[in-house]
Amino acid sequence: MFIIIDSSMLMLPAEKKINLSYEFERLLPISFKVVVPEAVLDELKLLIKKGKPSIKQKANLALQLSKKYQTLESKTRIEVDLEIERLAIEHEAIVATNDSELRLRLRRKGISVIAMYGKNRLELFGDLI
Repeated sequence: MFIIIDSSMLMLPAEKKINLSYEFERLLPISFKVVVPEAVLDELKLLIKKGKPSIKQKANLALQLSKKYQTLESKTRIEVDLEIERLAIEHEAIVATNDSELRLRLRRKGISVIAMYGKNRLELFGDLI
């Protein structure tokens, strides 16, 4: 099972001091692999280049963290959220995001999501496939 991680989730450890690996293992009693779409890596690089100083720092830390995970080829890099949705459907994956709009869109389509719950923990919304 893949967990597709987006830029908002990759930046979360810099914001909330959350250990993503620990949280994923706590939530999922199954074997999984965390993957980062190429489109997400491009988005982080753009944030490093053009974001506000606080965002640049978080994006830089997120890009470093992303190196722990496997890269997933993206067919498009223009609309990152749509590409994440497409990949989640294609791979029957869970998406880890802290983007509330993306989370709602994915849940409406029956895609399970890992997101912030409370101040410093993650929660699984939806079923394990």
